[in-house]
Amino acid sequence: MRSVGETNLGVEKSPSVKKASPARGNSGFTLIELVVVITIVGVLFLAAIDKYLDLLVDVERTSMEQTLGILRSAVSLQMAGHIVRGEMAAAEAMAGTNPMNYLSELPKNYLGELDGPDPATIEEGWWYFDRQAGELVYRVSHHAWFETPQAGPVRARFRIDALLEQVAPAEPTRTAFVGLTLRPAESYRWLKQPN
Repeated sequence: MRSVGETNLGVEKSPSVKKASPARGNSGFTLIELVVVITIVGVLFLAAIDKYLDLLVDVERTSMEQTLGILRSAVSLQMAGHIVRGEMAAAEAMAGTNPMNYLSELPKNYLGELDGPDPATIEEGWWYFDRQAGELVYRVSHHAWFETPQAGPVRARFRIDALLEQVAPAEPTRTAFVGLTLRPAESYRWLKQPN
């Protein structure tokens, strides 16, 4: 007989360990749960990429329009300076010139003046002035979001044009210089969705 407090050879009985049965589940994920999670993450990733691409297009559009606004201001200031000094011929002679010449600091993505370059050889996202055409050209990076009737590599072209006003109704060919404008060589528009 054993006395109180005596154990069987000093070994205590351990509680029985039950094996988890497949019907009751365990703490891991099943294959179906992993597939569902991977699918959800994939959909979220695609949505994030789409939003990121939209933001890149907005950045390019805004940057191009901001550069054009700065150029328009620079051309207006230069023209106003000529007019104030009584140099109307010099103001009128600005038509067809490079608007980048009127900036105090050139954009980092401006290549310079080129003589009739093949637009396909110009890297996207860069400005250049085509001396032969008298046009400032921007090579669009996100061309799927840009629409223009112009064939060839996607680009936006701008030029400084003189604004002329008819002097007298009786003389339709007689005009007077009234200002300058930096305008697109052809229509264009940025799209909300890619073509």
